[in-house]
Amino acid sequence: MVKQRMLSRQISLACAGLLVTTLLLPGIVSAQNSTATLRGHITAPQGQVPTQVVATNTATGFVNKSKVTADGNYTLVSLAPGSYNIVASGNGSSATQSVTVHVGQSLTLNLNTAATAPAASTANATNLQGVTVSAASLFEARTSEVAQNVSQAQIANLPQNERNFMSFAQLVPGVTISHDPNAKSFSSGGQSAENVNVFIDGASQRNDILKGGLVGQDSSRGNPFSQEAVAEYRVLTQNYKAEYEQAGTAIITAVTKSGSNDFHGTIYDYFQNQGMLAQDSFDKKNHVKKPEYKRQQRGFNIGGPIIKDQLEFFINYEERKDAALQNVTINDPRFSQYNGTFSAPFHEKSWFGKLSWQPNEDNSVDLSYSDRKDNETLGFGGTTAYQGRQQRQNNVGDLLLKWETNGNGWTNDLLLDSGRYKFNPSGAEPDLIQQNYEGTATIGGATGLQNKSQSQVTLRDDLTFTGLSWHGDHTVKVGVKYSDYSLDLLQNNNAIPSYSYNVSQPGGFTSPYRAVYSPLGTGIHVHDNQLGLYAQDDWDVTDRLQLNLGLRWDYETNALDKGYVTPASQVAVLEYNGLQNNISDGHSRKPQKDQIQPRLGFSLDVSKDGDASTTVFGGAGRYFSRTPYDWISQEPIHSQVPNYTFLFSPDGSVPGTIAWDPKYLTVAGLDQIIGSSTAGFSNEIDTINNHTKAPYTDQFSVGIKQVLGDWTGSLTLSRVLGYRQFTWVWGNRVPGPGFNLINPPGAAVSYVVLSNAYKKTQSSSVLVGISKPYTTASGWGMDIAYTYQRARQSGNDNYSLDYADPTGYTHDYVGPKHNLVISGQVHGPWDTRFSAIATYNSGAPYSYSMGYNGNDATGLIACDYNCAQVINGRYGRPYINLDLAVSKEWRWGQSQALQLRLDVFNVLNRDVINGYSSNFYHFGNFATPDPTFGQTTSADPNQTRRFQIGARYSF
Repeated sequence: MVKQRMLSRQISLACAGLLVTTLLLPGIVSAQNSTATLRGHITAPQGQVPTQVVATNTATGFVNKSKVTADGNYTLVSLAPGSYNIVASGNGSSATQSVTVHVGQSLTLNLNTAATAPAASTANATNLQGVTVSAASLFEARTSEVAQNVSQAQIANLPQNERNFMSFAQLVPGVTISHDPNAKSFSSGGQSAENVNVFIDGASQRNDILKGGLVGQDSSRGNPFSQEAVAEYRVLTQNYKAEYEQAGTAIITAVTKSGSNDFHGTIYDYFQNQGMLAQDSFDKKNHVKKPEYKRQQRGFNIGGPIIKDQLEFFINYEERKDAALQNVTINDPRFSQYNGTFSAPFHEKSWFGKLSWQPNEDNSVDLSYSDRKDNETLGFGGTTAYQGRQQRQNNVGDLLLKWETNGNGWTNDLLLDSGRYKFNPSGAEPDLIQQNYEGTATIGGATGLQNKSQSQVTLRDDLTFTGLSWHGDHTVKVGVKYSDYSLDLLQNNNAIPSYSYNVSQPGGFTSPYRAVYSPLGTGIHVHDNQLGLYAQDDWDVTDRLQLNLGLRWDYETNALDKGYVTPASQVAVLEYNGLQNNISDGHSRKPQKDQIQPRLGFSLDVSKDGDASTTVFGGAGRYFSRTPYDWISQEPIHSQVPNYTFLFSPDGSVPGTIAWDPKYLTVAGLDQIIGSSTAGFSNEIDTINNHTKAPYTDQFSVGIKQVLGDWTGSLTLSRVLGYRQFTWVWGNRVPGPGFNLINPPGAAVSYVVLSNAYKKTQSSSVLVGISKPYTTASGWGMDIAYTYQRARQSGNDNYSLDYADPTGYTHDYVGPKHNLVISGQVHGPWDTRFSAIATYNSGAPYSYSMGYNGNDATGLIACDYNCAQVINGRYGRPYINLDLAVSKEWRWGQSQALQLRLDVFNVLNRDVINGYSSNFYHFGNFATPDPTFGQTTSADPNQTRRFQIGARYSF
């Protein structure tokens, strides 16, 4: 305990010292993961090597400078994505070039004062030493990262149904996106979405409490950030450098739009309604009525100068309104009064504002604020009455300050970020108890309540040194990140009593046979500090070989709720089941301090002429993620909120039941039973091992990249091994038929124990990317992304309850084997534009059953508990999809334009299958195969053919 206090004090002193040091610096710079690096060599006559290189952003007028070493090398760091005029001058000589850089890139631009190139034209392509310049863009050839950029031309022009900017991550080899409108996420390397991270302008958007990877994406139709405010982004799937944190797989680093020296703005509106939506073949066959629907996505943005070349602003607003209707159809006439058509609206509003200020050439500051609020009515329809609806609210906000400073051979980056997130679904009619007439109808209020939030304040500082020489040139970067998190979780799945009726029970539909109820608890509050330190050396050993050497260490004070005390009533059952390491006295759980992460990479120019047209690259590294606290918090929540189950019969004659009385159809009535100690109930214990560690991956990659004119291609072999992935398993259930629990002799309460365990993942992939970026000169662009992946995991999702140990899952495949995405756009005659995204994958895996209740046929693979369930053991139907967009633009004046646009999604209206006949044998007859096995049973109604029209005015 003393050592822990000393370490906490040392951390506080280190952060205080860092803050003082930073404030004493002349300025601060933006985080490197939202900027680019440009380096190169200047060829000049002896004694006339320029002394400095100045990059001037052509849109904002902001400048960035670098000194030139004696041997003619320079490095420009922290370049905001955009177009620049590069001028090298001094000693009576100069060289100029115009280039475009993109987020996260590490680029090479060699200059020659004897033959200065004119400003790059979008109509010409020039081959420079070590880099190809085309349409004022540099191709990234020398990097060990497995990464690809998504440009503004792709974001603005490719077909997009939900206006979720992350959907374009599918254009990158190795990335899988979710098509579920209520779970907009992405993943890579056979990992779940909980192992990704997203940075916007350098600030992490990670969700520390709920699943989905980033804040606001769990169970929401909303978008994480307005697509209109995103300038571009980079997707890194492997071998990213030590500055990146809390991600075991893919990372997105996005940059937002900024103001410029000219006033620009946009007003836009996109529309869908019921008549623009087709139905899948199953709904057509079953004569399902097409639901009423209308969606409108609209907004505006404006940006421009406040003080030219010094202070600029950008503001964006976007909202989405879905006007949907849900039908309640209960066939039993006793419940006909609940039938009807009811509104199920969704409404999202998002704001973003940004100020960019460069008071002098050595300092620049960005101050931005984003706010997103969405709410939705859901949870009813079919045989669930409108009374049972929930109101789900999301609230996400972030205030970000970045301050950039350039010195003589060094650059300092400071980032101050304050973020908040709240997730709050609750019953719309909380005073109504719920009544479930099994197989017929559910009436009354929704039973669940959740109120979960996180707030954080983060200080990050990065210091980059350039112009260092020792057996080659070095760019060294060191940094520290300190975050203070406050997490609050309130959850009660049975806050409203739920009564169950069944015609096979003595009371039928007249009196319930069971009720479930949990009195409301006070919720959980956790305070957590996170510290990260790293060092990264990009070492140009020769003109052809670069080594990327990085080391990162992360420390977390309270990943497991260190103050949790196991209730005395649970100790005996945990000890009896050998779970002594799960018993906590409030001091048993130590900070996470083993997260040491070496990251190594290389790139080698093997081209004949040394022009980096052919590069071999590779890397290996360890990458830590973290477990969502929502999963960890089930331990204190279940301890705090007992789950009471009441068994009834009409007169109490059935053993173990309570005689039914109508007064029990209230909270007060159930409280009376609880107070009399006559309740029959079982209590669930969710228990965490005190020595649980954070999940991580070990990643290995090797590949080759080829530049050929305007085209780039890459081939990468990838291996990702995941360890310590969190999952729940039975803690006291006896393997075999029945539901038999191990409890201490004479225990007054029957406990159901779940304890956490680790699962492993593995993925081997071949990644192929071919790209010809869109340019105004050529009028077209195309990208091809192909992935071959064999991925498996030992375990199910965060609940692995089919086997005593996650290693029992022998066939748990992850994702399709083959995935091909082809996208492109072309500028047609009369200011028209055509674009498309075509996708093929060989089919996602699904689960199937070989038997039940211990009656498995001889030789079948049997689960440990009552089944022969093969999780994700069979690949489903291939996914084939084509999206198209066409637009026409009218221009007048100097910068005004009107665009009309039509998007068509799933042009072929091919069913996206989401259900299969999954019983290998006839139920109860394990000698006769089921002839329907593997046949499709349902399709996703959200992925039928859809049309969308849009209009956009810009100036």
